[in-house]
Formats: sequence, C-alpha cells, structure tokens
Amino acid sequence: MAIARPGYARQPALELDGRFAGWLRSLQPPGYQVDTVVAPLGPNGAARLAANVGITPMAAEFDLHQPGPLLDWALSLPRANGVARAGAGLMFDIDLKLNRRIAWSDGWLTELRLPTLDATSKLPFTIGLTWQPGAVSYPKVSAEAVPGATTVRKKGPLRCNYRVQGLPFDSRWVTRVALPTVSARLAEEAHGLGRLPSRHQSSVQMGEVRLDLAAAGRDAALAWVGKTIADGVIADSEYLSLTIDLPDATQKNVLASLTLSGCGLLGYSEEALGGGDEALPGVSLRLAVGSLDLKVNG
Repeated sequence: MAIARPGYARQPALELDGRFAGWLRSLQPPGYQVDTVVAPLGPNGAARLAANVGITPMAAEFDLHQPGPLLDWALSLPRANGVARAGAGLMFDIDLKLNRRIAWSDGWLTELRLPTLDATSKLPFTIGLTWQPGAVSYPKVSAEAVPGATTVRKKGPLRCNYRVQGLPFDSRWVTRVALPTVSARLAEEAHGLGRLPSRHQSSVQMGEVRLDLAAAGRDAALAWVGKTIADGVIADSEYLSLTIDLPDATQKNVLASLTLSGCGLLGYSEEALGGGDEALPGVSLRLAVGSLDLKVNG
C-alpha cells in the first residue's frame, strides 16, 4: 500500500545520492517477490522447492513546483541520459523529524507518468515515477532532522490551466489532454564468471498524447486528418511539434512548459451520436510522440 500524505500528519520525501531531493505526494515502498521452482535437490533426487527472490519496484508521485534534483531525475528518462541512482524514501512526522528511512542502491527509472489536463479539473499537476532498486535496506533512525527538509514550497500549476500551441487548427476547442507515459525496460549484461550482471535502460518508449476537442473544433480537426491520411503516408512536414504552457490562475505567468516533438497522427475518433443528447459529441486525436521535455520556471 502506498504511503499517502493525509493533511500534514506525515510527510514522505525522497533523498538522492545523500541529499534531500523533494517532498512527495505518495511513496510506494519496495516489496519482495518469491518465484518458486521445483528442483530435484532432496535425497535420491526428491523434488524440493527452490526460490528466486526479487525486489519489487518503488514508486512515487510529487507536485510540480520548481526545478530541482527530483525533477532532473524524472526527466533523465525521456532525455535518455539516465544513470543508476542511490537514494532513500523518507517519512517525517508532524514536526519534520525523520521516523523512517528506506534506502536503495542501483536504482533505475522505468516509468514517468504525466497527468491528464482537463479544463474542469482543480487538481495539481503531478508527476509519477517508478524505479527498480538493485538492493534495499532499512537503516535505523532517531527522529533526527534532515538538512534541506523545510516546508517552504511554491504553488505549482493546476491541471485546468493550460494552453496548447502548434496544432494546425484552433486549439481553443481542446478540452482535455492525456499526456504521455514514458517507459523503459531494463536489460542485463553479463561480464563473465564470478561477476554480477550490470543493468541499463533499454527501449525507451515515449507513449502517445490524446487530445479531446469540443464539437465546435470537429470540422477543422477532421479536415486536417483527411489531408494527412489522403496519400497513406505521414510526411515529415505532417509531424507536429506541440508546446503546452501551464500558466498560473491569472493566465499571465507561465509556470512550466511541456514540449512534445515529432508528433505523428495515430488515430481520430468521434463520440457516439445519440438522439436527445443535450451536448454535441466531441472528437479525439491520438498522436505518437517522438521526444518529450519539460521546463519549469523557477
């Protein structure tokens, strides 16, 4: 079960390479997975259960506030410059005294999750991470203070405040943006007898972005789709580069900007048409994403 932060009673956070990295909305500790194998290890070759023990992934979710080591680590996955990191999940009490530490080493990011932007949502913009630790430990703590663990935080963007730029039609009809999930598999490489295999990220996948549009934007979107698929080939000129600005409540100051490059059409769909519906049905576009980056204005 994830450790969530109910109000102010408990505070989960992360430490990276020995330094406080940032506060979390939730933290999923690791577990252990035992895969049993029947093997003839007993007397006279009788069957016995052997076990392969593995560590389950860790996960965390944090609010997008400002640049820092936690965001840098998250963006190392889509930027394809990730390295194994050591760190610790921290749990603080109401007085910001440490009451639990879950340390790991050789941790590789395997997933970066971005939220769905929605004009009706008042939720904060959050980022989710999953990583695979190579080893874990549970050092004892003594209610000590942790340098850098202060409660001063900036307000981050909300999911309802966004502006989409780069579409070949009017973007004001965009009502929802389901942002991509970036994922990677881990590969192991053997180095000879007597040495443990090393791990590295492989096959980084950028995922896709889905844009939901109100009915008023249907004709323009459908015209672009028809032109794009007319010859059965997605030409280089038909790939899009989208910028999604995340402004504050006043819509004047941009708190962060998300860049999605190399976006190619994957699909177009319309909501079902029904008699007597009060609202006109909308449409959706699915786009593959070639690269992704995020800039936060600190």
